[in-house]
Amino acid sequence: MPDLLIDMTDNVLVLTLNRPEKLNALSPDMRTGLLNALQEQTDDLSCRAVLIKANGRGFCTGADVQPDQILQRRKHIGDEVEAGINRIIRLITNLPVPVIAAVNGPAAGAGVSLALAADLMLVNRDARFHLSFARIGAVMDGGSSWFLTRTIGARRTASLALSGGNFNAEQALDWGLAHQVVENDELSDTATALAEELAAGPTTALGLIKREIAQAQTQDLDTTLTFEARCQQTAFNTDDFAEGIGAHHQKRKPAFSGQ
Repeated sequence: MPDLLIDMTDNVLVLTLNRPEKLNALSPDMRTGLLNALQEQTDDLSCRAVLIKANGRGFCTGADVQPDQILQRRKHIGDEVEAGINRIIRLITNLPVPVIAAVNGPAAGAGVSLALAADLMLVNRDARFHLSFARIGAVMDGGSSWFLTRTIGARRTASLALSGGNFNAEQALDWGLAHQVVENDELSDTATALAEELAAGPTTALGLIKREIAQAQTQDLDTTLTFEARCQQTAFNTDDFAEGIGAHHQKRKPAFSGQ
């Protein structure tokens, strides 16, 4: 059985981490599979949303760290991080379609980064996020310092990361990291329904909204206003905008094509 299951249904690309016996630790095959699948969808107009989920009782415990192997590779670990998890995170954040992460049970290390990179995160009651880098003498990577500091603040991030701490599903919701907490047996269906809803939306506009949010975190108001105007110019000239306006006027549900 492959380490990553890939399926396209109703314009939703579903990527399922599939090493349940290892709590879905990132194997080389899994990293390569994620990279290839995400890269292929960058220009695939049939893909209008991405769902990342996992089999078993955990989401992803980060890198599959084997002491002997990692010590042999440590002089080049920076290059490995850039070529692996960093490329995955960049692809997720730059995809012009919504990305949903469904977190079931524990996430640790790069698994936390994988979940945080998604646009929306759904978690089950057993979800727990472990910032355990410092416990083995390592540091945050995969963008976790960037995502957490901007969402929960520098002080709270420091409190967690310096102590190798963790937080649970309700805290993730309270802190604005999670979109929704659902019961354990409802996570997959709820995440799939959300992905299908987004995939049926105005795809170009949703992709532009992702860009607006990313741009707004680094630019001043004046620059942001100009960028928003350019994005609106693009959105107004899509078929979906014409459909949306027509549906609104006719008081019916729009049938967006993604164009």
